[in-house]
Amino acid sequence: MKNDAGGFFLKEYGSWSVLVIAWMIGVGVSRNFSWTVLPLLLALGLLINSKQAIMKWLRATFDIKPLIVFSLHLLFATAILVVLFKNDITMLLPLLVFPAAFLVSSKLAGEHALLTEVLGFILLSLAAVLAKYLLTNGLDVRLFLGVAFYFTAGVFKIKVMLLRKMKDRILIVMHALLAVCVFRRMYIPLIILLPLIDNLFVAIYPYEVRLKTTGWIEVAKSLVVLGLFVSCY
Repeated sequence: MKNDAGGFFLKEYGSWSVLVIAWMIGVGVSRNFSWTVLPLLLALGLLINSKQAIMKWLRATFDIKPLIVFSLHLLFATAILVVLFKNDITMLLPLLVFPAAFLVSSKLAGEHALLTEVLGFILLSLAAVLAKYLLTNGLDVRLFLGVAFYFTAGVFKIKVMLLRKMKDRILIVMHALLAVCVFRRMYIPLIILLPLIDNLFVAIYPYEVRLKTTGWIEVAKSLVVLGLFVSCY
């Protein structure tokens, strides 16, 4: 969805839903709960919302206001994360490669380029990893791959729904096959990929629905995936 041009609140509701559901997956598979995951969600929300400001700054020439807003988001989010993870924060520094890659891709390829959008959903998937790390003190690569492969699949589906190009339909199938291979290799239950049957159907027959309806379909599928992760992972 398009950003609001006037303010600094990110009106990409799909991104917000992915962030919350990925966070819920991390909490759910931990089989544990602590109040600390709530400020974690706040910090991640600040980081995601900062996209609005940084995109404005990348497009602007002399306007420094978006940079200030972005810096404040980053400052408060970083402070929360440092307090939550304490000395373990150094263990998470390698994850900075993903936001760095997202920013570089946004600048060079464009905000709505396929690579940029895929990297954006990979970033959102980190919410599951961070939530589980906070609750179990373990960095779960398998969980990251599982969540990331599911949510990035939505990028290819939306491309087909909007553009209806054969290459995007082929990419849906290739992504699904790669996801199956990775899930089997990493011993992640394949049943978690069950909602991606809808994506394969779109690749064969791109049905016509409103974009808002597509968004709600993706939310419903994500809730199913949440349940599958919690019950099967």
